[in-house]
Amino acid sequence: MLTAVSMLLLLAIPVCAQGHVPSVSGEVARGQEFRKDIGSGLTFVLRPTDTGWIMGIVPKTRCVEGEEWASVVNAPYRNYNALYLDTSYGVSAKEAVGINPREFSFVTKCADYKQESQRLEIVLWPYNHSQQEVDGALAKLGTSALGKARFTILSAKVSPADQAIEGKNYGGIVFLKFRLDVLSIRQGRSRP
Repeated sequence: MLTAVSMLLLLAIPVCAQGHVPSVSGEVARGQEFRKDIGSGLTFVLRPTDTGWIMGIVPKTRCVEGEEWASVVNAPYRNYNALYLDTSYGVSAKEAVGINPREFSFVTKCADYKQESQRLEIVLWPYNHSQQEVDGALAKLGTSALGKARFTILSAKVSPADQAIEGKNYGGIVFLKFRLDVLSIRQGRSRP
């Protein structure tokens, strides 16, 4: 009987067998950085900006300088995307916290990060490459084994900025209470 109960409990928590934490909760105030391990050698990070935060996934053991494993696979790359939680690109603080929940992807291995970074570099600066290289990079961008996460704002406080810009007060995010649900971390081989 005890063995059957133990087996049922083990089956009820398959996420642990996959090597990642199913959920992370936290609170952060303006200017504070937040870091929490999510398993599989990865850390979730909220990096402060002047008006909020930028979300990221970084490896616990660095593979290259300045890496951020979500930024290479979350379009749009030159505009506001799910990783921005601030007033970048003309989005007000109130609008930023209103985009809720947010889902984003991230690479899970150093080799995939390097490959996706190279593809993204070709796509963003195509004039440095042949048309064949650009077409190939664009077709393959984001095809590595990816993890997925959902960031949910549970509560937030925004404040107005000292000055309006072109008639709009973008404000800033003063406080966040949130939950990050790790939906999957694929450690398999990259797709061709």
